[in-house]
Amino acid sequence: MANASQEAAASQPKIKLGVDSSAGWRKGDQGEPFPLKFLNMHLDRREIDIRVARSISEVEALREPWMRRPGHRDSDIDFYLMIVQSYPEVSRPHVIAFYRNNQPEAILIGRMEEKKISFPVGYLRASGPKCHCLTFVYDAIHGNASPENIQILVHEVINCLSRGEADVALLEFVPLGSDLHRLALELPGRLGRDTLPASQKHDILEVPDSIDEIYRNMSHGRRKHIKASIRKLQSIPTGTPRVVCYGNESELDLLFADAEEIAKKTYQRGLGAGFAATPDVRKRLGLAAQKGWLRGYVLYIGDRPCAFWIGMLYEKTFVSEYLGYDPEFRQYSPGMFLIMNVIEGFCAQKNGDIVKELDFGLGHAEYKAALCTKVWLESSLYIFSPRPKGLILKAMRTSTRIVDEGLRTVLAKTSLVPKLKRAWRDRLAKRARNASNSDNRKPNISANSSSRPDNPSKS
Repeated sequence: MANASQEAAASQPKIKLGVDSSAGWRKGDQGEPFPLKFLNMHLDRREIDIRVARSISEVEALREPWMRRPGHRDSDIDFYLMIVQSYPEVSRPHVIAFYRNNQPEAILIGRMEEKKISFPVGYLRASGPKCHCLTFVYDAIHGNASPENIQILVHEVINCLSRGEADVALLEFVPLGSDLHRLALELPGRLGRDTLPASQKHDILEVPDSIDEIYRNMSHGRRKHIKASIRKLQSIPTGTPRVVCYGNESELDLLFADAEEIAKKTYQRGLGAGFAATPDVRKRLGLAAQKGWLRGYVLYIGDRPCAFWIGMLYEKTFVSEYLGYDPEFRQYSPGMFLIMNVIEGFCAQKNGDIVKELDFGLGHAEYKAALCTKVWLESSLYIFSPRPKGLILKAMRTSTRIVDEGLRTVLAKTSLVPKLKRAWRDRLAKRARNASNSDNRKPNISANSSSRPDNPSKS
């Protein structure tokens, strides 16, 4: 590290391993505490310590080691700082750094939030009390992610909860089978560890050289259906479909206006999810535009926007952020048309973009199943404090997970899940459309597209 970084880091209070008596709130099988000094028997005798960055300046002191290993967009230091400084629920950084010989060896990237945590049962959510939550981002560990180092970092999370710094800790989307997943479930005591954490698929498309290869990997029926949908949309007589990509800061107003026109009619809006023209989203996509990451694709038929796909191109990976289509155009499958058009551009390296992978993110969707080439399971894991509010949250988490899993098991036996999802989403989309001030026109597509730029940053 640079000398300035070392001086800033050295000025922080050190938490020596094995010294903090609050390290042992986990109880073993015989009731004995499980102190951090136990770990020292398995470490060499070089000086090791843990420091927690709780301010922007202390985070900046970690920039050099943070950036040595490129990770996911979510754990990029500038993206992280934007979230910390912009989102109202975030009170401060909380980045745990493990030092060996006064050099940072591994860091766990988190932030302190003050918010209400809600636990889902299907599409419904049970809201808990407002609490202090330590949230650790996706791909949160940078540096040497050895099992030994991860164990030390997770123990420091437990110590923070034991000291009363937070009521609960949340590790977002941890891959199943990873050391972090295993240790986050093993190290806390019974009252602290998560119960029945739900797993979700994370889908990735490895971008080939040609769109034809993607079609070849599909089943015959799916390939036939997608190509028929594309031809159907292309055959609309009064408007030629075209896709425009917005990427510059000067284009944000137009991107937001057209994406919001679509998003306010979607079922995601009824859930309070997906794209919304809010200050938080503006700051998120504004940073992406400043960094050259933003890729906001909008499908127009004539002059009318009917689908959007917004993401960020980060380290040769397109990270999908928001996807939606106008339900009035459902019969034309505009979302799939847009997805295939964008992917074809990735294959051809259109506009000079080199995209090796497309990160669809979490959650099940038919288009992901049709396109992904890699998939793994991830879980968001909670660790609860041994204090009253932590125990209340633990009880809520356990009860809602039992109900949710039970209902899913029953519904899976009846084959009703897809029908219920469709009915619920249609209801939410209808509610969202009624809540908006749109005129709810049927598609009346005009070939006149003069009010939209034919060639903004990319098209």
